[in-house]
Amino acid sequence: MSYLPILTYHRLLGQSPDRRVDPKRISVSVGQFRGHLKWLKRLGYTTLSLDRYPELLLKGEPYPPRSFAITFDDGYEEVLTLALPLLKEFGYTATVFAVAGQLGGRNAWDNGETKLLSQEHYRTLRRAGMTIGAHTSNHVHLPQVSPEVAQHEIVDSKSRLEETLGEAVTLFAYPYGEYNSAVEQIVQQAGFAAAFATDRAPASHAGHLFHLRRVVIFPRTNIWEVIWKVQGWYPAYQDWKRRAP
Repeated sequence: MSYLPILTYHRLLGQSPDRRVDPKRISVSVGQFRGHLKWLKRLGYTTLSLDRYPELLLKGEPYPPRSFAITFDDGYEEVLTLALPLLKEFGYTATVFAVAGQLGGRNAWDNGETKLLSQEHYRTLRRAGMTIGAHTSNHVHLPQVSPEVAQHEIVDSKSRLEETLGEAVTLFAYPYGEYNSAVEQIVQQAGFAAAFATDRAPASHAGHLFHLRRVVIFPRTNIWEVIWKVQGWYPAYQDWKRRAP
């Protein structure tokens, strides 16, 4: 199998994510998230831990049918307070991509109003079986900064998280899903095993370990769309829809 469906979330909210509380439109409510997990579980879907995926891809080994993965970008505090209890309830796991230079702070790259997970929070998530990956140190647009800044953001995020967790951090996600060949090369040279983009990456994962495609979940994403997004045919459909007049 050359494509594992990977659902990308950002924030969870205890209330409906209207434009007043979520102007960037990157959140889903805890009720929506519960609904997504409930229906995926009911339909027999299981999560694959992403730290296993690069090796499976390289070896061409299959993963269980009806597998998918869940990721959370940025590392908002609600991953621990709202998402983790639901993941445990349904027997699912997830990967959290951390902005490593702002652990325990707030989302300074955006409005600076939202709390981020601390070092101890990440250790708690790791003990609970979650995978932790890097998302740069300061959430920069990597193709828009100098090679020196990009290298520092990538390498520094890895070393900070490894110091926090006491173990290797092997996965990376590009902020805003933005990358180019030079950025990919820095990520690879930094010692990461794989890197994740969003829905502009190739539809197949085979041969694309450093720009693996994911699909993003938005406030408007209903349960039928979530089910579509865990189908192997979804990237081709998404690309066709994007090209359609």
